Amino acid sequence: MSVTRPLARPPRGPGQTRAQILEAGRKLFAERGLHGVTTHDIAAHAGFAAGTFYLHFRDKTELFRVIAEETIELLRERLDGATHDSRGTRAAVRPFTDALVGFAEENRDLVRILFSRDSEAAAVEANVLNELAASIAENRRAQIAAGEFPAQLDPDVLAQGLVGLLARVLAWWSEDPERTSRAALIDTLVHIQISGTHPSGTHTEE
Repeated sequence: MSVTRPLARPPRGPGQTRAQILEAGRKLFAERGLHGVTTHDIAAHAGFAAGTFYLHFRDKTELFRVIAEETIELLRERLDGATHDSRGTRAAVRPFTDALVGFAEENRDLVRILFSRDSEAAAVEANVLNELAASIAENRRAQIAAGEFPAQLDPDVLAQGLVGLLARVLAWWSEDPERTSRAALIDTLVHIQISGTHPSGTHTEE
């Protein structure tokens, strides 16, 4: 009488192992922040021994940086796609903001990682947000050259302030989207980007 043996599970390749560690890191960093997670936690959550983690990442900070960089790249692709036809113009402000809020809405865990207030992760986050600010500053220089915005506004200062504002607001909203409606969030952020915080300075997008 023959005995039916269970099929052996195919071995996991290095790419699959790395992907599982990344996924475990995303989940745990979003829940606990960088400070509250150890490499042992991440390896265990992914279903590996602790030593397997170090075959792919030097430490948890490197893993955090990779996740943050991947997140900002996904965000850049989303924003570029939304503003491709109107990039560098005032008309790009609303699709840019709509895409940004949509990304935050669909990727709340990733947003909590990218825009977290974890002091241990501050250096990594600062580098990532500086890259985003540089992209916004370049875009604003094009808008100033086209005469759409005042030349006296320094693009780098403006971009740093805008990134700080957007990061804080999106982190706040992602924690609890019931705090305000999606429409109100987008309308307010669009107005601030175009006209500042003074209601009498309202402009409409073209």
